[in-house]
Amino acid sequence: MKWLDGLDEQSGKELNDTVVPKPNGFTGSKYATEVSDIRVTGTADFVEAAASKFKALLEFEDDGTRVEINLQRTEDRDTGELTDNYALYLSVAERG
Repeated sequence: MKWLDGLDEQSGKELNDTVVPKPNGFTGSKYATEVSDIRVTGTADFVEAAASKFKALLEFEDDGTRVEINLQRTEDRDTGELTDNYALYLSVAERG
């Protein structure tokens, strides 16, 4: 994680200027699009700490766009049982 030390901290405006919202009615693979999504996985403490860095995204919550937040426990791939880790998904979507 040493590469993080070399990064400048972006202002909320700089972060928001880079976001591409999901179009209304968006379906399909999000990996082949310019849509901006954030996925954070790890322990509950890590996910909570990382999520606090994205408060600037709340500025997108208005009549035209909404902030989508999905938090869920992760499953063990082999057993299908829930683990103690979490996955947080954040994105901005156009309102329909």
